[in-house]
Amino acid sequence: MTPRRRASFYLRGTMLAVAFLLPTLSLVVFGSIWLWQNGYLIHWALAACVLTAVIYTAQLLSLRRFEKRTAPPPSEPEAQPDPSWTPLEQAAWNDVVEISRSIIPSELDSSQAVLDLGRRTVEAVARRMHPDEDNPLLRFTVPEALALVERVSGKLRPFFRDNVPLGDQITVGQFIKLYEWRTVIDYAERAYDLWRVIRMLNPVSAATHEIREQFSRRMYEIGREHIIRKLAERYVEEVGRAAIDLYSGRLRVTAEELERHVTPETMRDQAEMATRTAEPLRLLVAGQVNAGKSSLVNALSQEVRAAVDALPATPSFQAYELRREGLPTALIIDSPGLQGDPEEIKKRIEAAAESDLILWVVDASRADREADRAALEGIRQYFNDNPNRRRPPMMLVLSHIDRLRPFQEWSPPYDIEKADGPKAKSIRAAMEAIGADLGFALEDIIPACLDQSVGLYNIDAIWSRIAALLPEAQRANLVRRLGGISGKFDWNRLWTQALNAGRVISRVVVK
Repeated sequence: MTPRRRASFYLRGTMLAVAFLLPTLSLVVFGSIWLWQNGYLIHWALAACVLTAVIYTAQLLSLRRFEKRTAPPPSEPEAQPDPSWTPLEQAAWNDVVEISRSIIPSELDSSQAVLDLGRRTVEAVARRMHPDEDNPLLRFTVPEALALVERVSGKLRPFFRDNVPLGDQITVGQFIKLYEWRTVIDYAERAYDLWRVIRMLNPVSAATHEIREQFSRRMYEIGREHIIRKLAERYVEEVGRAAIDLYSGRLRVTAEELERHVTPETMRDQAEMATRTAEPLRLLVAGQVNAGKSSLVNALSQEVRAAVDALPATPSFQAYELRREGLPTALIIDSPGLQGDPEEIKKRIEAAAESDLILWVVDASRADREADRAALEGIRQYFNDNPNRRRPPMMLVLSHIDRLRPFQEWSPPYDIEKADGPKAKSIRAAMEAIGADLGFALEDIIPACLDQSVGLYNIDAIWSRIAALLPEAQRANLVRRLGGISGKFDWNRLWTQALNAGRVISRVVVK
């Protein structure tokens, strides 16, 4: 279309619009003259004021009800952290959630404000993960940064393809051209403001339209603010998750490396076993001398593997392979009996740090539990002092319940919940007393008899509790393996990197 024909087209359109509008606008003028001539102008003005007041009041009441309905409830559930995170990573996530809940949508009025919000989130995570660093923002390697870019890009591609209208059709050039046309909105708003002035020729109609528009605009603002808040919260949470992965060192390890990695402790314990391709779960069995640790290992293995004697029969930590249908293969570590020596307690803490599930065995008939208490407190304190580690789940096996009062009675099974018999009451009382003394909940205490001569009892309940704790044990196993890989210096990798760098430099020099 030539410029002349385009101008002619616009002129004809304008004249047609004026032809339609003039009759309507003339009614405004002639109607006002008629009201003035017949003496109804004052009555009409009063009626218009009353109507305006009524509609405005109704508008306020409706808006308040709408705001109450659209406001998020006080008990709105927060976004859940990753179950495999350590206490330190969970603390960083709490900082992220606090930032997301303090967002003021009206302040996000520019791209710079959005970027500043993301930067504030990253800084909060970096400071939490590395509080002793002068510049924690730079506490990551180049491969970690590239891995993060790869992960975020992998999420953005399906998002744009599946959720953005025409996201897989509009080119970047078309998007930029649309952005350049944004000034048209300003011209449209100015033209609408001019129309608002013109329609004041009919005050009643103008007042009605203004009230309706204010009501609609307020509803739009409320909905817009709610949407912006939700989008900003999701933005902060996604940035926070990525920052936690970046500054925790998780991105230093690929999925393939994690799958193949076996810790030195497991390699040592598997020296006499067949070579394995993945790190198994490590179950530590600990307790005082003659508490029944080796008997528990034999009962779970369904064969005699650990020596059992009236005297301490396990001189050192012994590892056995543990298999059960429906559960992953594990190593069960039988430990020497505790006698209260501080050096022994230190070794139990070190063993617990390299375990994924702890089965603490306590003799129900013994009153001296000071060694158990000291060792358990030491283990808990170790993980409190190292929030970058995840404490393995712990359960308590209450052995020798056949020796509780009345001594001559032993006719299992016993209903511990009802505790309607003398023996059941004694078992229940022992569970409550020992649980309170050693810091175990009743659900984590399994009463059992591990004496083969008397008859094994409640072994299935021990297995059931192990299965219930298995997800938490697997999360502890993941964190332990991550620490084992990312925390060590690999001289072989350094040598390979140096050789590759030399080849690249030589090719550049030759060219």
